[in-house]
Amino acid sequence: MFLENSKRGLLAHPITLCFAVTVTIGLLFVGTNTLIGNEVYGPMDPQSEESLALNTLSQPSGERQIAWGYVGAYSVSPAQKKSRIAFWKDNIDNFLSNASDAEIANLATLFTNPTVVAVLRQLVEGRKSVTDLAKEAGIPESEVEGAVETLMKATLVVRTEDNLITPHNDAISFFLNFVSMTTVHLGHTKSDR
Repeated sequence: MFLENSKRGLLAHPITLCFAVTVTIGLLFVGTNTLIGNEVYGPMDPQSEESLALNTLSQPSGERQIAWGYVGAYSVSPAQKKSRIAFWKDNIDNFLSNASDAEIANLATLFTNPTVVAVLRQLVEGRKSVTDLAKEAGIPESEVEGAVETLMKATLVVRTEDNLITPHNDAISFFLNFVSMTTVHLGHTKSDR
């Protein structure tokens, strides 16, 4: 009996987590239409799946509501699994006031630096030395060091005691979101040609 209950307990957490992630992904993708590729630019049919999902997410607080976020998980090895869910439900005005235009542009500017992007791409695999980052990205160490300093000032990486660079404060989540936004944008530009 104890063994059977233990097995159920061991399975319950991963099953619950998988269910929660699946539901969250489903709600976010239906709400944002990113996965299914149906962007709605005008009024939505009130009976459409998208409209019903958005209404469910944005009730009962009233008008001018937003439910927004991102979710993701990846594994670069069996021992190294990462996941992140960030979700907000609020009044649109409150949500938009969480960050000023300058703060948004400041963060986005980090991702316009090709060396910073190359460093973050390598750090998806985990912490690395500047030498390894430079070698794998094919960029001189001095340029990588400059990108690391920029990322350290932005609190997106830290240097460990053994002189390895490790991601910090959602750096990889931010990077992967820029990758996904770019992928979706490239799909739009190719379809518009």
